[in-house]
Amino acid sequence: MNDSRLPHFLFPSLIFLIVINLFILDLKFFSASSHLTLSENVKNTVPSKDNARGETYSCPIDCLSAIKEATQNIALRTGIAGTNQYNEINLKITSGNPKEYYIPLGSGVTSKSDWDDITATETIINPDNYGAIKEAYFVASLRNPTQNGQTEARLYNVTDNYPLWGSHVVMNGPLSQTINSDKIALPSGNKLYRVQLKSTMSYPVYLDNAKIRIITE
Repeated sequence: MNDSRLPHFLFPSLIFLIVINLFILDLKFFSASSHLTLSENVKNTVPSKDNARGETYSCPIDCLSAIKEATQNIALRTGIAGTNQYNEINLKITSGNPKEYYIPLGSGVTSKSDWDDITATETIINPDNYGAIKEAYFVASLRNPTQNGQTEARLYNVTDNYPLWGSHVVMNGPLSQTINSDKIALPSGNKLYRVQLKSTMSYPVYLDNAKIRIITE
């Protein structure tokens, strides 16, 4: 009687063992798949800087590729690499470019062979109002209709009673000419300046325009 019950007992046991084995195999398979997916995700991301709460954000490879492509397109269009362009923009923002100012003085005429005061050109100038001056020049537009002799002009410091060194300009031959003087030094404070003009052969000569050019640092 015991022998007849044995097959009935073995069959359910065999089924139970098969189910257990299949369950174990499924666990191993899904565990391996999850590990593979996690590894791929780690390889395809690049960590960025941590935020204030300690969380870490990442940029996928597709994101990095898009950034690289955009940067290359900028370089192709402008001929400047993205980093250099950025640095160049920073330089333009943070570095002060020199500024240029023109102070108009006026015009006049003379036939004198000695220095004649052109009072219409008198101007009070304070160089301190222009900041740090790098260079300054006296600029005179002269005209000699007869083209006889020389036409000369200079800037005179009326306040301190002396001609400004380096401001003397000479036109010899041309009918008209605009001449830049050598560098001049403008003394600090309010000073009254005027242009002096002369014609070496006493023919009428003209100061069509005079100005001071200031370049700041």
